[in-house]
Amino acid sequence: MKKILLFLLSALFLGYTPAFCAETSLDEMIGQMIILGFNGNSTLSKGFREVSNDLKEGRISGVIFFEDNIKNKENLDEMTHILFNSRMAARPFIAIDMEGGQIQRMNAKNGFINYPSAQSMANDYDIKKASEIYTDMAHTLSASLFNLNFAPCVDLDLNENSILHKKQRSYSKDPEKVTLYANEFIKSHVDKGVITALKHFPGHGSVSEDTHLNFTDATATYKEIELVPYENLAFKNDLQMVMVSHIFNENYDEIYPASLSYNTIGGILRRSMGYNGVVITDDLDMGAIRQNYDLEDTVIQAINAGNDILLFSNRERHNPNLADDINKIIKEAILSGLIEPYRIQESYDRIMKLKKAIITNEKKG
Repeated sequence: MKKILLFLLSALFLGYTPAFCAETSLDEMIGQMIILGFNGNSTLSKGFREVSNDLKEGRISGVIFFEDNIKNKENLDEMTHILFNSRMAARPFIAIDMEGGQIQRMNAKNGFINYPSAQSMANDYDIKKASEIYTDMAHTLSASLFNLNFAPCVDLDLNENSILHKKQRSYSKDPEKVTLYANEFIKSHVDKGVITALKHFPGHGSVSEDTHLNFTDATATYKEIELVPYENLAFKNDLQMVMVSHIFNENYDEIYPASLSYNTIGGILRRSMGYNGVVITDDLDMGAIRQNYDLEDTVIQAINAGNDILLFSNRERHNPNLADDINKIIKEAILSGLIEPYRIQESYDRIMKLKKAIITNEKKG
């Protein structure tokens, strides 16, 4: 049965010439669409060995680090060097959340320094000083071989009860001020060869609920002005991603939250705004998704919505076979007609274009 499945899938992709490599298997293409987290804080940790092996074997595209993965700089650098030097076909994504303030995985507690929150940056620092601080942040990331920072947060500060306001993650309620400071963040990272990801599309700033925990509905509070920072920033450079939130907004989609919504990603972000770069989901292990969809529904709907990369922290309910499970779901969905083969192709091409931009930028540096 397995041989028949592989034969049929190969036939579906017959005649396809990938953008990055002359001969690329479907397994490799699917692998490029997955980023996973892990448990552990050293090269000896079981979780790190599992995820690094997934990367080496091409089952995933990259790895995300959280604060408890970082014991100290020495341990961190040992892990990132192993990932960087993995034998996968293309440069791995080595990813982290470093916004500043309460959202910075490398901080004073694990041997680095603390950076100002977005709110503090916009209120207390002029744009020149912001550029200096963000340049230092980007240098710190690059020195430890990170090439993907899931930031800046460009959500507008529209609700004093929102988790974003309480954690000072928004620059301002003014989209132009958000654009100004986020642009400095992006430029500083690009200069160091670090990809940035605008988040949380189409906007998380108007709601009180937290998508980390449960279903979050922005239907009554969302404002179209929340799209302005994306319109201003999404086309600035080649080292750019957009991260999609799990916010539900009935004005855009009556069934699915943004991360699973073709109307939101395929319609608004891609067709209306014209964005053709890489789109990544927010963590699909968050409560807003996990409590409402099983893994099969999540994977199929996320791909059909227009996401290129599926992000799973894979920590609280750790599954050592998650990459293989996702791969199997995608292949079976292709065979059954639930995912069109072209979706894998176009996502793979976007990801490879972005990875080539990383290498090009490194050569310029």
